[in-house]
Amino acid sequence: MTYEEFCSERGLRIPRRLLTAISNDLGTHIAPIIYCSGGSSDQPNSLAWALEMLQDSVTPAPPTHLPLIPVDDASIACAVCPFVDQNGPDLESLEDETCEVVRWHLGQIDQRFQGATLDSDAVEYLDSVVRELDARSSGLEKVKRRAQSYYQKFVTNGVRPRAEDLRPVQLACQNVIVGLATLCQDPTFDGLRVLDYLTCEVPHLATHEANRAMAALLLCDAYQNGGTMEIRFGSRYREEPVPPALGRYGRSAGLDLGVDDLHAITPVEARELFLTVTPMPDDLRARGHDLIDRGVITPERLCFTLMSQAWYAVELDYIIATSSRVTSILEGGAPFDLRRERLAEAEVCRAALMTGMLLRRLDSPDAASQSSGNVRAFEDGSIGITWAIREDLGAVAMTAVPEGALPWAAPEHDPLVMTRDGLLIVVPRALPTPNDHQLVQTLKADYPTAIVALLVPSDMFDAIAAGVPVLLCPDRLGELDTEIEGRLSKLRVGRA
Repeated sequence: MTYEEFCSERGLRIPRRLLTAISNDLGTHIAPIIYCSGGSSDQPNSLAWALEMLQDSVTPAPPTHLPLIPVDDASIACAVCPFVDQNGPDLESLEDETCEVVRWHLGQIDQRFQGATLDSDAVEYLDSVVRELDARSSGLEKVKRRAQSYYQKFVTNGVRPRAEDLRPVQLACQNVIVGLATLCQDPTFDGLRVLDYLTCEVPHLATHEANRAMAALLLCDAYQNGGTMEIRFGSRYREEPVPPALGRYGRSAGLDLGVDDLHAITPVEARELFLTVTPMPDDLRARGHDLIDRGVITPERLCFTLMSQAWYAVELDYIIATSSRVTSILEGGAPFDLRRERLAEAEVCRAALMTGMLLRRLDSPDAASQSSGNVRAFEDGSIGITWAIREDLGAVAMTAVPEGALPWAAPEHDPLVMTRDGLLIVVPRALPTPNDHQLVQTLKADYPTAIVALLVPSDMFDAIAAGVPVLLCPDRLGELDTEIEGRLSKLRVGRA
């Protein structure tokens, strides 16, 4: 089958720009990997073979999907071709038409990740793949050589590198390396220089996840070192364009990287990229953008706080929703001589920390206590508990909490038991007062089918009135404060 036959059979049109690119120089460079026009279904590199694979996949691909090249052993990059519009514009006006490229998985996969965008333009996608593959072998050799030099200079001598020293980094998931880079802070332009950048797609990772994670790592390093957030690629004496894989990721997210400077991600582009690579629930993103629009915090500080795990998402959401001291907390806390301010910040940070600890405990899929086997396996993942913050009450509502007895039950108290589709409302307080006891009772009356409980440190149990449902955080008040101080210290970065 040919490309023209594919489109004619299904009532589609292949953009002339894509067909021309495949037929000319670009097609020559990607001939070893592209699904060639013509041939039979017995030839693994033929269009007919790829179409048969798409139809035999667990979820058959839509008829608009034209297979281009393999992404990995278990997925195919497909151009999404438009249907022919008899009343549409003539072909000459469609000369510059583009079509999206998506990744179609052949095996079983969560449908949220099926058909994820690889690139917004099929021609740009194929061109970027060619450039990436051409440079991969030499890039791997450079990373290996620089990593060996780093090992000899720093690791064997027990010396910690400075920000200006060239450092290799490696990203891996389930023992599979998905990203390699070498980077250093460059004082000549007060930004981050990335000499090497290599990523790949693998079957068990979401589309562009390696690029997202590597970009987040680079941006956090650039932020922490106090530079302008500009990222330049290649050596100081021979700069290179923005890496093809990173450019693909940017286009898939609606960002154009390297526009103002072919060899760099400018500070403006870095800001947008940072917001893109940082996962945030919708409520937190809305609150964060509100603070950014009002000039309370910068996007870089918000993203760095989450990506460095100085505060987890639910913790930061609670702090933003309930405290007027957000700016101070995200800058590392008030000075020690401002006692009232520090006490106010400590109370909201304690409540946020306990909430985060409880959510991670509930959201963990590990069920070793219920397993009869001898092997305890840990995998990345979560149950998917969602939350909402009551700003006026300082309470947190959690949904999709697993059935069964809740952890952190108070001694000599009956455990609180969740039912299917139940709602859990916690009122986190490090120093509970009678007003907090009354709030729990009020919420129980307002939400009779929900479980409502006061969440307090383990050494505050004696301060709880009889009859008030309570969950005891395993940490004591002093231990919470120690953890909070460590987290605040991460945020004391010398930036405006």
